[in-house]
Amino acid sequence: MKRITLYEFQRKYLSTIRTEGVDVTPESLQRFFEVINGLYGREHEVLSLKYDTRRGEYYIKAHGSVGFAYHLGEPRFMIQVLPRPYKRDPDEARSLRFFLSLMNLSGGLGLGRREIEDAVSTYTRGDGSVHELFLYLYVYLLGRELFHGLYREYSEVEEELQTIRGRVLLSRLARRPPLGRDVPVRHAVLDVDTALNRVLKAALEVVVGVSAWEGVARAAEALIRYFADVGSLRQGDIERVAFNPLNERFRPAFHLATMILAGFGKLSRGGFTTPGIFIEMDRLFEDLVYHTILTALSGRGRVHRQHPLPQIVRGAAEIEAKMGAVFTFGPPRPDIFVQMPGGRCILEVKYRNLSVKMGDTWWRKLVRSSGELYQVYSYSRISGGGALIVYPRLRGQYNEWLPDMFDEGVETFSFFDGTPLGIVGYELSHIGRDVLIARRGVVLDGKIAGNVRNLLESVCVGS
Repeated sequence: MKRITLYEFQRKYLSTIRTEGVDVTPESLQRFFEVINGLYGREHEVLSLKYDTRRGEYYIKAHGSVGFAYHLGEPRFMIQVLPRPYKRDPDEARSLRFFLSLMNLSGGLGLGRREIEDAVSTYTRGDGSVHELFLYLYVYLLGRELFHGLYREYSEVEEELQTIRGRVLLSRLARRPPLGRDVPVRHAVLDVDTALNRVLKAALEVVVGVSAWEGVARAAEALIRYFADVGSLRQGDIERVAFNPLNERFRPAFHLATMILAGFGKLSRGGFTTPGIFIEMDRLFEDLVYHTILTALSGRGRVHRQHPLPQIVRGAAEIEAKMGAVFTFGPPRPDIFVQMPGGRCILEVKYRNLSVKMGDTWWRKLVRSSGELYQVYSYSRISGGGALIVYPRLRGQYNEWLPDMFDEGVETFSFFDGTPLGIVGYELSHIGRDVLIARRGVVLDGKIAGNVRNLLESVCVGS
């Protein structure tokens, strides 16, 4: 199957796509994108089709999500979107390593560093499709847990038995002839045909049917044998799954199973579904920054996400009640709110590219738009502290002119009234060396953790 590869916010013209062997019409793409955006788009589109009046042709554009989707009509092709900071990196595996690390952190996949490396290595040896990473990881995680046994739980069954066990169904027995030999009873059995196991089995069946990696498909077939006594997926099984200390180990595999079932159209969504998975990178990047700050402070301060601040307008509730209209839907909520012994500050995490083209000239910017400055200033004044804006940065490739937040003695600025302001880049090349994304958080080298604390102390002010 042909593949169209883009990086976030990249545009690709239809003439280029056709030279790559995918002869698709604008009308077909538009219908395809409408389905994808309806399923995976929240605050922004995932993919869009635009017309360039200067060149007189259509182009497709990826927005802020990473993932893949299949076009199952004619022609058949797959479209995949990779993380933008690595667009100019000749080694595509690095972008996948970054993406998987963030997925591991935010999605609770429970992967170790070596397991991520194995997944990326398998990807580079395969056909280079992003969806195969999800299938590989699912088979790997599930196989690791099945080694310790299949999950079982008690369920009640009703049977006709010659020996009495459990509870006798007296109302039914009373209607029987006196010489009847079998007794109707209800009793509990330790069963493997549970909602959780039906979900896990159904996802394995999808892997067998769609994976182009022979090793992954064979491994999935082998695991299905564990589920010989497990029935087919039933409506509402996913909602019925409840985790407890006995099945908690299956949670990461269950998370991936639901993604696979939804992505490949095995779950009803009230209409046509398209096989695919897309995840918003700004949410994953915000998780990374939050866990990094949490680790850097390690008890020396308090870190809150989406912490509600007082309303920006004095007496807002009374004014809204009087006028029958609202200023905003809820109080201001900065991405991260930090309280340290010396003061407080807010952090806004912006997954943005700061290189902007105006006319024929490319400009380096320190913030994407003036509105971001207005936003953090108002948040800082309401909170009574300073402000820090964090963008992604990759040395020599992406937002490289921003100060590296992990460096020693990062320069900060101030607003016109003296309120501290920091604008920094989260240097992605540190990941895997002195910034390790672990199963449940981020592990930092001691020196750079101290540098991050010093940075926060320079912008956290007030009482």
